[in-house]
Amino acid sequence: MGRCLTKNVFLVQSPILFLLISFSSGALKPDSRGVCVSKGGRFPPYESEGKPPKSVGTGGSKDLTLCQVFRKRTCCSPAQTNPAFVAVRNLATFGEASQDCLHLFELLECSVCNPNVGIQPGPPRICASFCNKVFEACKDAYFASNALTQMIGPCGVNDIICVKTSNWESNGTSFCEAAGFSVQRNDDSREKPCYGSKASLESSKKTKPLKTETLSCFKDLLQWVRVMTTIQKVSLGVSFLVAGMFLIRKWNNRNQKQRLAAIQRAARRLGGKANGNSYSAAIHRRVVQS
Repeated sequence: MGRCLTKNVFLVQSPILFLLISFSSGALKPDSRGVCVSKGGRFPPYESEGKPPKSVGTGGSKDLTLCQVFRKRTCCSPAQTNPAFVAVRNLATFGEASQDCLHLFELLECSVCNPNVGIQPGPPRICASFCNKVFEACKDAYFASNALTQMIGPCGVNDIICVKTSNWESNGTSFCEAAGFSVQRNDDSREKPCYGSKASLESSKKTKPLKTETLSCFKDLLQWVRVMTTIQKVSLGVSFLVAGMFLIRKWNNRNQKQRLAAIQRAARRLGGKANGNSYSAAIHRRVVQS
């Protein structure tokens, strides 16, 4: 757990982050004429349906809770990024995923916010090579089947049956399809570009990584609490109680000192320095006695 306190944790790190900024090759420019088309399936409809992708302000109610790298041009709103954030959080907390798996799965979930994905009809179209990378990184992570969507997703707190990804599917293509995405075998097609091609990695520029909540630290804390014995849990609870009482007492003493200083200032103004000192001393004795 100590490592969580000494370094920042990133769910997405360069250069992997910008593997998926563009679709295919560097020569392929984003289509500025398209309008947002909802993806269907498990993906919530776009609020900007029928409108071109646009920029999203930072810090407001419409800000993206995940996939913020696409803020400058996207069809997404919190309607899309909130479920994606929950999925990544579940994968970190209950899915026992590796850091590589977390990085790549977040990129996969953020495909819906890519502006070129947003203007295409149907589910997000993912390059087969990228699906293979996600599958290899996440094959030992735990996923569950959603009874409503009939698709798989990271194991959550309410899921009863969770099994490893490699037991659900045997390759990246079937994994992506089972998770609700469509898969394109030809990564470098200019007619039908896909999300996550090798060419997009080569043409992407490095930038500051997206900084998010320290989910891996939360995962470590949860795992640590799970393996504690009953005696250890009771001891931990007592420690928190004692620490809380100490902080409350320290806060009360601070408030008393502040009140005493205010009384002394008022006494000097009203009764002169001598009288003020005697009056404040009497008040100080009263505070101490109480």
